[in-house]
Amino acid sequence: MTWLTFVLHSKKIWLWCKHHWKILAIALWTLVVFVVARKNVRAYKKVLNTTLENYKKEVEVLENSHKEEIRKRDEAILKHNDNIRKLEEKYAGDKQELSVEKRSRYLELVKMYDTDPESINKILEEEFGFKHEK
Repeated sequence: MTWLTFVLHSKKIWLWCKHHWKILAIALWTLVVFVVARKNVRAYKKVLNTTLENYKKEVEVLENSHKEEIRKRDEAILKHNDNIRKLEEKYAGDKQELSVEKRSRYLELVKMYDTDPESINKILEEEFGFKHEK
């Protein structure tokens, strides 16, 4: 009976294989692809790991350069503000000097040449850098 049982099951399996040959072909194809691709998986993992490491290094370099740019920009802004403050202080001091020290010289020149407007314009331009505009 064992032999007859074996023959019966073999015929059933053969019949199932004839009707479902596509499933068997797909399974065989999957097995072949798995065996062939298994060798390349290690190489792909190495490439992937190297790519990830390079990506992390590039991101770190970009972040560091961005921080450095921000630091330089902040330093430039502080330096610019300091220079502007110094110029404003200097300008305020120059304005006071002009109004106090040079005012008397200006009035003196205006009194001396009050009858000749062209001469006074020329002298004021030479002395103070003022330009007469019409």
